[in-house]
Amino acid sequence: MTSSKQSQTQTSDSQQMEKIRQLVLGEDASLVKQTLKDNAREMVAEVFSEALHDREKNDGSVNKVLLPLVEKSVEKSVSNHSEQFVGYLYPLVGSLVRKSVTAFITDLLEKTNALIENSLTVKGLKWRFRAWRSNVPFSQYVASQTFSFRVEQVFLIHKETGLLLNSVSLNLGTAADADMVSSMLTAINDFVADSFKPNADSSEQQLDVVRTDDFTLVIKPGPKAAVVAAVTGNMPQHVADQLQVTLEDIHKLYDKELNNFNGDALTFENSENQLRDCLIAELKPEAEQTSKTPWMAWSVVFLLLCTITFLMAIRWQSVALKDQIELIDRQPGILITSLELNGLREINLNVLRDPSAIIIKDWLGSQNISLTHLNIKERAYLSLDPELIKHKVQIALGTFPNIQIQWQGMTPSFSGLLTNFDKLMLQNKLSGISGLNFIPSWLDGIVVNTDKTNAADDPNVIRAILDLNIAKIEKMSVAFEKGKSELSVTAIEKLISIKDQFNNLINLAEQQQISLGLVIMGATDTVGTPKFNQILSQKRADNVKLKLQELGISNNRLNAIGLGVIDLKTTNAGARKVLFNVVYFDAS
Repeated sequence: MTSSKQSQTQTSDSQQMEKIRQLVLGEDASLVKQTLKDNAREMVAEVFSEALHDREKNDGSVNKVLLPLVEKSVEKSVSNHSEQFVGYLYPLVGSLVRKSVTAFITDLLEKTNALIENSLTVKGLKWRFRAWRSNVPFSQYVASQTFSFRVEQVFLIHKETGLLLNSVSLNLGTAADADMVSSMLTAINDFVADSFKPNADSSEQQLDVVRTDDFTLVIKPGPKAAVVAAVTGNMPQHVADQLQVTLEDIHKLYDKELNNFNGDALTFENSENQLRDCLIAELKPEAEQTSKTPWMAWSVVFLLLCTITFLMAIRWQSVALKDQIELIDRQPGILITSLELNGLREINLNVLRDPSAIIIKDWLGSQNISLTHLNIKERAYLSLDPELIKHKVQIALGTFPNIQIQWQGMTPSFSGLLTNFDKLMLQNKLSGISGLNFIPSWLDGIVVNTDKTNAADDPNVIRAILDLNIAKIEKMSVAFEKGKSELSVTAIEKLISIKDQFNNLINLAEQQQISLGLVIMGATDTVGTPKFNQILSQKRADNVKLKLQELGISNNRLNAIGLGVIDLKTTNAGARKVLFNVVYFDAS
């Protein structure tokens, strides 16, 4: 009875306490909830910062949750208020650009250094060969030899559907090699099919590792999703631990999204921050301690520098030699038309040379210039260089050792003792020098030796000398184009030579009291009518006569005749000419 009374008493007390709670707190604690709701802002504001700090310090989850929210907020703000942000950021643009360029150059130098070390060394070449033999990309093989292990990519996969929710790679989120991605996805599909297939006892198969030829897939399954890491090398235990921690964080942060997943993976794009924690790598100890010297690279650079130095030395020598050869242009009677380098060593030299000027090869030999890499093309021309004319006069005096010469500008005066015949021979030589414009009075200082009998006193000898000079003129002719009567440049040059020879012949003839005349005979070929050819031949002769008059021959000594057609089978086109005939009469 006593225990029954005590039980009733306790029941009565409990009922009373429940009534008191309802009176104080309200039904279903509605009064307390309302009170908390009314004062929640002030209560949370007092401990908000401390709570965030403590939670971040404990597990770091605050940063992972807030980071994607802040990024989205900033993105939306920049999109809606772009002009204001441009104004805010404008002062920082210069500094940002400089930092960006510095970072780019630093990254470029690091990549270039890595490329040289891994490509231009003996070890690098061996690695390339082994990668080719194993049918593995070179970069992947280098990574396998450089790192003890490296997590290349991490995948987040939905457990029920097997769909890929998100993925990250070591290369800053860019897509990996197509073959690698393809093999990964194939392995993932196989893994999904095998891993999430229920056993007969309703327990699920747990496939922890999928191995391929190139890498290892490490799998950490969870209640609603799985994290898969593609690892190269020998993975230590702490990588698996990190995968487990990441998987737990994702289940905490995305529990509602995983439960309500409908195939849209966009809701999991912010999980990239958690997945990146799994991208871990560790260098091999010897790779960190050993300093590699790219001997092959330095050898290539050294050989390249030696080659450049050698080529520059050859080029410098060729330029110096070209400058030395260019001095030949200062020699009388020599004119350089072109002097150029052909390649590194070859020098092409084209010159115009008067027959009386110094021989090109003799001058080069006097300057110790080798002819090995020198190509010389020489053409003859008539030089009027004053020094060369004086040189020609000295050559003419070579056979007259008793004659002395003195120059006043370009006017010479001769003195000495000669026979009459030798004086005529000297006069003939001097009158034949182009550009000298010989005057017989220059020889007034020469005394004729009358004590010696000489063939010069024989009229037949004198006549022979005249005939020899006349024959030179009569062998010359001036050619014309078909149906033309105009004088060409070549024709005018030939007429200048005829003028010099004829004037010299006049001087020689006058001393022997002989009167000279020049008959100019124009001719044509058989083309055209006889009347037309007669007119054309006369016009050709007249044009030559006028030109000789302009050059200084007296009109009294010239006679132009048109011969018309020269109808000889042996002449052909050679009949289109003007011919010359010297006539002379005894003036006595």
